[in-house]
Amino acid sequence: MKHILLLAFGLAVCAGGAQADEFGLATDIQLNTCALVNPVLYPERNTLYVYQLYNRGSAAAQFKIDDTSGLFFFSWSSPYLALGTPNTDISIAYGSCVFDTHVLLTLEYLWFGNPITGCNNRLVVAPAPTSPIPGEIVIVACDWTTLRTGWSRTTYVGADAGSCGGFLGSCCLCVVPVRSATWGSIKAMFR
Repeated sequence: MKHILLLAFGLAVCAGGAQADEFGLATDIQLNTCALVNPVLYPERNTLYVYQLYNRGSAAAQFKIDDTSGLFFFSWSSPYLALGTPNTDISIAYGSCVFDTHVLLTLEYLWFGNPITGCNNRLVVAPAPTSPIPGEIVIVACDWTTLRTGWSRTTYVGADAGSCGGFLGSCCLCVVPVRSATWGSIKAMFR
C-alpha cells in the first residue's frame, strides 16, 4: 500500500510539473530561439524577449534577470504595468487574467566585441530579492490572492550557445519527450 501511495504521489507531482509556469528569454518574438549565438556589434542592439510559457492563468509576476553574459543591458519595455527594473527586481501586473504563452518584457543589450565563449555566459529569469516566497519566481493567480511559483529556462549567449544546456539549449518551446514504459517496469522501481 505504501508503494502505491508513493507512486500516486510521484505521478501527481510529475503531472503538476508538466503544467508549471515557465519563464525564459528568446531572441525572436515568435519564441523559437533561446540561444543568442551571434550577437550583433554596437551600435546595433540585441533584442531579447522575456516570456511566460504554459501560463495556467495569472494576473502578475515578480522576478529579476540574472545576467552573466558580458552584454551591456541598455533598455527595456513592457506591454504591462511594470514596477522596478529587470536586472534587480521587477513586478509586472497584467491588468487582467492572462492565459497561455505571452511576452512580458522586451530587453535590449549592446555588445562591444568582447569574446563570448563557453557555457558560463547566460541570462535567466530568477527569483527577485523581495519575493514574497523567498528564493522563488512568484506568480499571482487570477483571483489576485493566490501565489504560485514558476521556474526558468536558461538562455545561453555566445558562439557555443547552441550546444549549451543539452538539447533544449537553443529551443524555447521544446517539450521534454515522454519515454514509454510498461506498468511492470514502473512497479519494479518501488520494490
